[in-house]
Amino acid sequence: MKTRASLAGVVLVCCSLFVACHPPVKKVSTDFGSGKRRGSPPLCFDYRGEAQATGEAGVSNLWAHLNNTCSYTVDCMIYDDVTEKEQRVGVLAYKQLRFLLAGGVHASRVQLKLDCSWDP
Repeated sequence: MKTRASLAGVVLVCCSLFVACHPPVKKVSTDFGSGKRRGSPPLCFDYRGEAQATGEAGVSNLWAHLNNTCSYTVDCMIYDDVTEKEQRVGVLAYKQLRFLLAGGVHASRVQLKLDCSWDP
């Protein structure tokens, strides 16, 4: 009986840790007429930001790496936390794009937020 109680406690702790460490749920897109969607990029669209060092100490170029495996074009407004500016970019279906956000900035990393629209 003690072993079952111990095992149940271990399972409960593991499940609690799994839930606590789980990444936040992706925001759901909204339909804003004629089937067009808007919000966080669809699951078939992947992105990441990169601060690539230059020859000058402490200076980087900021890049957005975009990968669209969707069967439709995805248009996005990209916000980066270094320059705090928004830029618009569209990625055609089944294409990859490396997009320069800013050059010669004092940053060692960058985080991106995307607000996209698409018509599946």
